[in-house]
Amino acid sequence: MAYILTTVLGFVIIFQPGVLLPAVAPFRPLFLTALLALAAWTLTPKNPTPLKPKPYLSYLIIGFVAAQSLSVLQYFWGQLLIQTTVKWGNLALVYFLVSSQMTTEQRLRRFWIVVLTATCWLAAQATWVYHTQDVGHPQLFHGRLSSYGAYSGANDLALIMVCAWPILFKFTDLRHNLLLKLIPLLFCFLLVYVNLRTISRGGLLGMALVVGLSMMRGRSLGKLGRWGLIVPAALVIIMVGSKILLTRKDTQDFSGRDKSVEHRLDAWWAGYQMFKSSPIYGIGSDRFPEFSKDFGTPFTIQAHNTIVKVVAESGLLGLGCYLGFLFVAFRSLWRSWRRFSRLKPDGPEVLWAEAFAISLIGFFFNTQFSVKAHEWFLYLVVASSISLERMYLQEAVKKAVTVEGAIRLIEESGTKSA
Repeated sequence: MAYILTTVLGFVIIFQPGVLLPAVAPFRPLFLTALLALAAWTLTPKNPTPLKPKPYLSYLIIGFVAAQSLSVLQYFWGQLLIQTTVKWGNLALVYFLVSSQMTTEQRLRRFWIVVLTATCWLAAQATWVYHTQDVGHPQLFHGRLSSYGAYSGANDLALIMVCAWPILFKFTDLRHNLLLKLIPLLFCFLLVYVNLRTISRGGLLGMALVVGLSMMRGRSLGKLGRWGLIVPAALVIIMVGSKILLTRKDTQDFSGRDKSVEHRLDAWWAGYQMFKSSPIYGIGSDRFPEFSKDFGTPFTIQAHNTIVKVVAESGLLGLGCYLGFLFVAFRSLWRSWRRFSRLKPDGPEVLWAEAFAISLIGFFFNTQFSVKAHEWFLYLVVASSISLERMYLQEAVKKAVTVEGAIRLIEESGTKSA
């Protein structure tokens, strides 16, 4: 039951029924599903095993939540402290639930099918809005396509499209049936289209990056197919995206001197000044826009860079934990990829490690142009990296037991190896 509820939670996180369907908002579906999943996990009998992944990632995520809370504790405002702790604590809770429940490859696969289904819904709904609604629709700001709720910003929608693409594309390798390969491929085209319509510079470059990396590791395409498609695909994304990009009102050319770039430079300078004013704890979680004018920006503005936002709002403590858990997660995926390449070279776990690693690279690249440390999709990917480590330990034990049993049978039969 805990696994089922955790899978439902993954769907609710991305689909956001409380935002899309206001009638169900009073029931707080996200909070209710998370509470039920936590209760089910607590009541589920645990299988004690000494083989567990090292908890470095867990410590860093807890430290990041603590850094966000400490950043607002300096104001001695109890309500803000509670709000911040609950907000970031929810991310940590989702991480622990997912990493503890996805104990087999089958579970991991079903979970991500559900999460990607919700993500494709976001893309389909955004496409419907773009082609049926007028420019006054809240999801069309100056022609830039966005979505609803957590993805009400164009850059936010572009980010989840970039992060989801390599995982969705990897299903073409995970499936053997031709029809089942084509279905995710069609939705991959949809995610690219929506990403282009966000007219996000970071999204454009990020999509070209993850498409290129994914195709380089795509088994179904074959070596010739990979190199025959990777360059044209990246060029099409960049060329079409560049043409669409010039339709933005704050972008006239690619000289780097347009208003959008100027605003980013102002925001980054303000972030540096905020960091200097409070290098250890920062100015407070989510308070960058509130203080931006006090630190030199001409108007209220976001950081336009997640690292700048984190170090300005939560200081060196928050930055260390944030970069730390990204590094540890990527290192974990690299280690799982190498281990499974030796233990099960034809197994699906190798493909999962590649998909999650490319998604993580896409996230890190894209967030150099946007602010999204508080991103559910990131924590689902990071939690999945720990699940892969746990799966390796299980597979290694199974193989060791099998080898030990075979040796015992040989010894009992009196047969000696040459």
